[in-house]
Amino acid sequence: MMNHLRVFSNGWQSCSPNGSREVVNLRIATEADCEEIYRVQMAAVRNLPGGAEGKAGIEKWLAGQQPSVYRHSMAEESFVVAEDDGIVGWGALSVPKQEITNVFVDPAFHRQRIGTAILAKLELLAGEAGIDVVQLQATGTAIDFYSANGYRPDPPVAPGADWALMKKRLA
Repeated sequence: MMNHLRVFSNGWQSCSPNGSREVVNLRIATEADCEEIYRVQMAAVRNLPGGAEGKAGIEKWLAGQQPSVYRHSMAEESFVVAEDDGIVGWGALSVPKQEITNVFVDPAFHRQRIGTAILAKLELLAGEAGIDVVQLQATGTAIDFYSANGYRPDPPVAPGADWALMKKRLA
């Protein structure tokens, strides 16, 4: 199923005519969004399986995250947020690195194609910036999501891998 992006003067809307979510508003994030971006990431990461280090490892990593981290990153990356009565997901693109650095969706909004809409918008921004091949680092739980959206592990990884460097040709 294809996601369609419609661009409006006040932002973007992503439509999935046959999906469970009809419309989600997408826009470029501002520093005023950092608290909500932080909240979404914390909820999404806490919802992940523990992995090799267990839930304690996740909590240790989360302890180093603060809203100020996003304010700093916004100076170097393009942040996109998805809204539905508040921020429900977000993603970021580093043009210099030609890399999508983050895509997170609030667990209460999983399986509604919001992550796919965010990813499509980041890819559109990457293409507009002249990027032909975009890369990202996917955790084991996200490899299938990115594969379903046209990304391929490079180099290939074994099934059940903890992470993968993945790439997609945009042009």
